[in-house]
Amino acid sequence: MNDFVQSCTAAATYPKNLVSHREYQHTLDNYVKLLNERDNHLFGPERNAILDFWDLVDGAANFRFNQTKAEHLENHLHFPPSAPQTWAPQLDPICRYMFMHAPNARDRLLATRKMLVTMASYHQIMAPFLDFLFSFGKQHHAKDFFFTGFHHDTRLSDFERSATISALGRSGCAIQLCYSLRSVEASPSQENWPWSVRGTATHHTFDLETGRANWLMVKGRGGTSMKERIVTETSLQTGLTSNKYDSNSQRFGSTLSTHLLLCNWSAENWRWYINYMEEEVQATTLPTLSVTVSKPQTESSSNPTFTRKATGLLTKAPTHKSVPTKPQSAIAMVPIPAKPTSPGPPGTQGGPPSLSTVAKAPNFGPSKAGSKFSFDDLQKIEYIEEKANQANLVITLNEKVIKALVKHYDSVMESSHFPDVIRQECSSEYRRFSERILDICTDVQSQKARVETLLRLLADRKTLLYGILEYQNIEASKELSSKSQYSADHVEYMTQQMKQEAVFMRIITLVTLFFLPGTFVSVSCIVKFQEINLVNNAAQTLMSTDMFQWQSIRGFFALTIPFMVLTFSAAYGFYRWSKWNDVKGHSRQADDMA
Repeated sequence: MNDFVQSCTAAATYPKNLVSHREYQHTLDNYVKLLNERDNHLFGPERNAILDFWDLVDGAANFRFNQTKAEHLENHLHFPPSAPQTWAPQLDPICRYMFMHAPNARDRLLATRKMLVTMASYHQIMAPFLDFLFSFGKQHHAKDFFFTGFHHDTRLSDFERSATISALGRSGCAIQLCYSLRSVEASPSQENWPWSVRGTATHHTFDLETGRANWLMVKGRGGTSMKERIVTETSLQTGLTSNKYDSNSQRFGSTLSTHLLLCNWSAENWRWYINYMEEEVQATTLPTLSVTVSKPQTESSSNPTFTRKATGLLTKAPTHKSVPTKPQSAIAMVPIPAKPTSPGPPGTQGGPPSLSTVAKAPNFGPSKAGSKFSFDDLQKIEYIEEKANQANLVITLNEKVIKALVKHYDSVMESSHFPDVIRQECSSEYRRFSERILDICTDVQSQKARVETLLRLLADRKTLLYGILEYQNIEASKELSSKSQYSADHVEYMTQQMKQEAVFMRIITLVTLFFLPGTFVSVSCIVKFQEINLVNNAAQTLMSTDMFQWQSIRGFFALTIPFMVLTFSAAYGFYRWSKWNDVKGHSRQADDMA
């Protein structure tokens, strides 16, 4: 008793203060360190802290519910005060359920650290239970999301017996275990994915001599409430655990029913969750099985050809003529019409090909379905595959925990230190428990097989969808390449046209330069030529002396020819100067780039 009182007095050091434990000292030190580190993230403020108790005390016919706040917890537990000599201990309830809640699995517990260590010290809760508790608390992303397990500290023999506290109804010979299970529950608030995997941590102690049982359950408030289920089952006359507390054997049978309730919860919704995932997969990927991948169909499969007939001056041979069997470009080109479509310089037979005359690009099977399949679909399939992998892992871990639980009870029932009365009177109850657990494991295995099949289907559909998207990308690249080729050909054609127009402009320039000096001289000297005195009124001929004067002609050429030489020389000099500047500019650009 004194050891227990001292343990309660040192509750702040939990779990180092436990009277009887089987943990190394450094392990206990590490638990205290983790509690210190996670204090702010794991526990909530005192104003919101509350624990729910569902107790069946001696002499009572029914359970009694009590919600206890932080300041009243010690009173409710009859916790030893700071002055132990004034403490009046009371027997533990025949069966006590304690429920610790959290708003959700990623939020802080609705309890303070002091409440936890007070309750854990009073009931001497085994230290490994903290491993399951640490998966709760404030977190942006789920940590220890798939952490499950099973631990026990069962003591059956006198040699293993822990401290006996008769005043509390504790013999020291007890089954003590803790485990964590997870299940999937509907979550309508999540529009994109209306399902959520949630966990529960459970600690249980059953005294084999006094038949007193103690339970601590931690679970988020979302989804199924363990408290409501247990309250219902222990309140109704038809409940699995109702009116079964008259003897130790009945009380032991009630604990098996509670374990069964938890195991059943861990397996109950996987069927519907897998159905939902299968529906999502089919809705996203089923059209991939019927999509048609067709060859391109174009109005004209010929490549662009610019012939002399079309341009009058230019000829461009087909670029793919040597490989007639190769699929044609997705963009169909049409020849330039021979009839002029717009006025142009002499010698041209029409303008460049217009984009409006180009045939529309063909539709391919996957391209036609491009609005149905996109990278978003691939991301969704990847997301579903991730959820299926999570489900597969949770189901596998749950099965291991359930099997570990049954294996432990098998060893307890077979132990020579286990009370014979309980073994005999609960044999049928335990057989039903084992059979029901076997049914649950069988159902879990079938759901696991479904998930594995779904994962294979997801892998196949993802590969198919990826292939379709890849094909669409290839065809889009081909179409873009065809358009780029057309643009290049169009630019080349325009360049040739510009060169042709440049030739015309040079011809016009040469003609202008040739006639400019003569025209200038003629205009400048016309007044002098008009001063010729025509004295004869007779009809004049072209070769008459008055109309055709060699002296004037010689003067005209004497002025015109030097002007022509000077004009052509100046034009040629300007041309050479321009070419020299161009060459110099290109050289400077090349040097800068180097």
